[in-house]
Amino acid sequence: FFAKRQLVTIFTAPNYCGEFDNAGAMMTVDKDLTCSFQILKPSDKKSKYAYGGNGAREVTPLRPN
Repeated sequence: FFAKRQLVTIFTAPNYCGEFDNAGAMMTVDKDLTCSFQILKPSDKKSKYAYGGNGAREVTPLRPN
């Protein structure tokens, strides 16, 4: 929380791009405005959308006309 508890930033992409070992989170707010957080742990499995180790995406071949 920041800005006098008026704003919270939540990162929602655990294991971002299959390269980073970060957690994500979900926040729920109940009817009394009590906030609770659920941590989303990164999986051990690599994402099928992961980029190569050098940070560059693989080139998509051009379609024939």
